[in-house]
Amino acid sequence: MAKCVSFTPRGAMSDSWPEADEVDALFRRHGNGDPLARSDFIAATLDPLFQHLRRWRRDADEHACLTAAEDTILALLHNPAIYDPTGRTLIGFLRMSAEGDLLNELAKEARHHRNRDSAECVELVPDDGNTSVDELADDLPSFDDPAVAAEIANFSVTDRAVFELMRTGERATTAFAAMLGIAHLQAEEQAREVKRVKDKIKQRLKRAGGRT
Repeated sequence: MAKCVSFTPRGAMSDSWPEADEVDALFRRHGNGDPLARSDFIAATLDPLFQHLRRWRRDADEHACLTAAEDTILALLHNPAIYDPTGRTLIGFLRMSAEGDLLNELAKEARHHRNRDSAECVELVPDDGNTSVDELADDLPSFDDPAVAAEIANFSVTDRAVFELMRTGERATTAFAAMLGIAHLQAEEQAREVKRVKDKIKQRLKRAGGRT
């Protein structure tokens, strides 16, 4: 997504959010076509959203947190309809969406490092919990099943991100470990934890689809 903002994170930056009513009012102004509302909304939310991500994932670098915060805000401003005010507050929505975007950024970084290491003929950590797209489809009920779709909708941000990686056929432990924030662990510990999370997700979907 093209960036339309200029922002340099600073250590002493305030991470306090504006009042919820103020954020809502800025969002309504944008929806009503106020030409100044876009920049005002970004100025009000970018700093605190960036700082939220820095606290939420202390292992993530500033660039990844900034990219995720920018992507979340710009996606909302580009398509305001993605926010459902009956589900959560606007600030809560921004936090949840940015957490998901940050997990995607960390996964992309992990894949980049993995591909670089592969090109350099460095052996990758095997994934003892491998799940290909075909294996996932064979092992689970249809994702179109309403009960399964409802279960997926109830996933936490992290579980949803892991599940989406599983659906793409991602097999490297390093990619999942980056999402789960366990890249600092030994390879064997990473593999065990990744397998545990993936097995948990598969069991939840099996139960939702009526399989035991």
